[in-house]
Amino acid sequence: MRNSTVKVYLLTVTLAAASFGAEDEITKTPARLEIEPVTATCEEVLAPNVVLVKILGECALIGVQPVKKKSPYYGEGVAFVKERVAGKEVRVEVCPNIPVNEKGQDRAIIYYRGDGKWWNLNIELIRAGLAKVADVPGCHVPTKAWLGYEKEARNARRGMWADVPTPKPSSSEGPDISDFE
Repeated sequence: MRNSTVKVYLLTVTLAAASFGAEDEITKTPARLEIEPVTATCEEVLAPNVVLVKILGECALIGVQPVKKKSPYYGEGVAFVKERVAGKEVRVEVCPNIPVNEKGQDRAIIYYRGDGKWWNLNIELIRAGLAKVADVPGCHVPTKAWLGYEKEARNARRGMWADVPTPKPSSSEGPDISDFE
């Protein structure tokens, strides 16, 4: 049986209107919620898209659909994530719009430290070809914009894209959003 954990998120409300006297402006432009990232230790990697973070518990990566467990690239995905975050300090940004998924895991962007700066693990997993972009309507992150990273991995034949036949040339210049339809 798991211990119950109380989760506390720091929310900042930013009002778009310049003064509180501008009541019409406040009602026209809704307040924007921002969540302060939590810095904690990644205790364990449970899957390519799920990590156990001290204080928060299980965190599922927003916008990331890893390869199936039986795929040969699943283990590569787990190893990729472990190398970057297991036992290390991470920054976790939980989605303020949809904070928890259907499994009770926090939906988050995980940042890790490398080469003196913070990297977005969600994006790096996609760029490595070890996950596809997964869009969730209503999320605070415009993950459809990440399709360019997926396309980059496909074109470079990284990870799961190594075995996929080369696609026909596209007639559009931008990312192909048909994956979301």
